[in-house]
Amino acid sequence: SKISYTANKIQNLEDVTLVNYGEEMVEQLLDIFDMLQEFSKYSVIALVIVTVFLIVNTIKLTIFSRKNEIGIMRLVGASNIAIKVPFVTEGIILGIVGSIVPICLVIFGYTKLYDHLGGKLFTNVLNLATPNSLIYNISIVILAIGVIVGMFGSLGAVKKYLKV
Repeated sequence: SKISYTANKIQNLEDVTLVNYGEEMVEQLLDIFDMLQEFSKYSVIALVIVTVFLIVNTIKLTIFSRKNEIGIMRLVGASNIAIKVPFVTEGIILGIVGSIVPICLVIFGYTKLYDHLGGKLFTNVLNLATPNSLIYNISIVILAIGVIVGMFGSLGAVKKYLKV
């Protein structure tokens, strides 16, 4: 993104008469990368919202289907936390299970893309990050997002639908 600044600096050097770096192509690539970044950001936000909605509905259905068990737990003196923890745990497990597919797509998809493109994107100038360094960090982030979304989705459902 600072290539025009760098080209101007090089142009101002003493023995340089012409700097040609393919300005139009670089600008087009930067525009494409910016659009991809924005699209990815909004896609992730939309998917997180949909995931929270699905987890809230799943926990809500679980709470309604276990009304008798919850009533029995109250009658025998179970604390509110003891009643809520299984539902929150279920939400966390749903988040973990839901993150398995994206993790597999990242691991296998990026490795396949890297091998198919020979580690380069469009040209020899743009190198892709090696899969080993990238996919495990992204997988950890995806798993953490799954746990957090599952936990907060189930906490919201428990707070809203479980009257303890």
